[in-house]
Amino acid sequence: MRSDSAPSSATHSRSNSHTHSLLNSDLQSQPQDAGSNHFHQNQNQANSTVPEPDEKDLIRVYSLQRAESGLASDYMKRKNVVRVRMEGEQFLLQCKDVAGVVEWIEGFQAATNIALDLDERPMPKGPIFPR
Repeated sequence: MRSDSAPSSATHSRSNSHTHSLLNSDLQSQPQDAGSNHFHQNQNQANSTVPEPDEKDLIRVYSLQRAESGLASDYMKRKNVVRVRMEGEQFLLQCKDVAGVVEWIEGFQAATNIALDLDERPMPKGPIFPR
């Protein structure tokens, strides 16, 4: 997985930080095609195995409550990039193909729609894609 994060505070460094992130979901339905829901990996990363993260190495936990996600159409450096904004920070996630982008955006939006308590939830909205 390639994750480019940009903190909310202004920084002068334009370099991308590459981190390993573990995404968990409480959703019961998983995609049928196991290969389509993985983020893009370059050739060096494809052959290496990623160990399970240790709890003591956890830096921060993010909630999907009031998160925004969608296609990063204004991001020109890479193709198939999903933008996720949560808790004042922005994450750019590069997917392998367009189908992966659609699956991840739908997954993030579905998880965001169920993250709040029932009393606070707005009406669910479907994914919005540019024409």
